Amino acid sequence: ENKISLTVNGHSYTLTVNPDETLADTLRKRLKLTGTKFACGIGECGTCTVHINGKAERSCTLTAGEAQGKKIITIEGLPEDHPVKKAWIKEQVVQCGFCQPGFIM
Repeated sequence: ENKISLTVNGHSYTLTVNPDETLADTLRKRLKLTGTKFACGIGECGTCTVHINGKAERSCTLTAGEAQGKKIITIEGLPEDHPVKKAWIKEQVVQCGFCQPGFIM
């Protein structure tokens, strides 16, 4: 296990994680940020998308350690007045909701 520091949605966390633990698992299981979903596990579907240093990245293909020292934003950290969130609601894109956070990100 490795001790790492993550900055997620403007908050700093120090965690002990397995070297192969994905960022998606760390966000969901350890930080309880369940808006980031896990589905395909190979970065194809996009349900696990988060912003890392301002760029959309698939969190299921990165280890938590690879995200150390970077600014991570999840759907929970995206402001309510973000243009994509507002457009999503205005255009009534809502379906079942599972993949929506990843698509918005």
